[in-house]
Amino acid sequence: MPAKRKIRLPTADFPTRNLPAQSIPTLDLFRVHSDSRPAVAPYLNALHRFSHPHAPEGLLYLGEDLNTCLWECFGDEILEPATMVFASRWFHNRLSRVQSTAPLSICDLTRLETRRLIGVDLGALNHTELDVPQAWGLAIQTHPSAVDGIRYPSRFTGDPCLVLFDRGGLQSKLTSHAGELLPKIPEATDFLSMIPFLPLIS
Repeated sequence: MPAKRKIRLPTADFPTRNLPAQSIPTLDLFRVHSDSRPAVAPYLNALHRFSHPHAPEGLLYLGEDLNTCLWECFGDEILEPATMVFASRWFHNRLSRVQSTAPLSICDLTRLETRRLIGVDLGALNHTELDVPQAWGLAIQTHPSAVDGIRYPSRFTGDPCLVLFDRGGLQSKLTSHAGELLPKIPEATDFLSMIPFLPLIS
């Protein structure tokens, strides 16, 4: 049998353990999203990393830079053997800026010390069986400390992303500024040009 590492899941006493959190006074991040939906519209999607099917609130995923947003949005398609991005998605997604008007409390899983204290490793956070990272997402989302979200490393670029929980009046704390559709953004076009054999298919 092939060797396997232990899969780390939240322990039964996780709700009683201290959850390290830091206050972020301001937020200025990016979101790539369908043009048919507003930028600030938290929801659950079973294919998203922390969107547990029993999550009590919707989730809003953000990135700290455009490149990471694009990889998070299209990375699975790009890494498939066919290496294709669907034109229907590319031409109908836009980049928006999301900013906060109030401080937010965040569990920062990009910090090794935070991961050590709660007993999780990057293997669990990036596990291909989504029930593993989703279990961690649910454990943090339902922890008594009631943090506003999780900062975590992108599984594609390693750069920071943020997922926010739709509670405590989250949407009233955020403002969004709609940007251009992706085909109109030079940096987005450059992103496609750096990936070989990437035809846009309809």
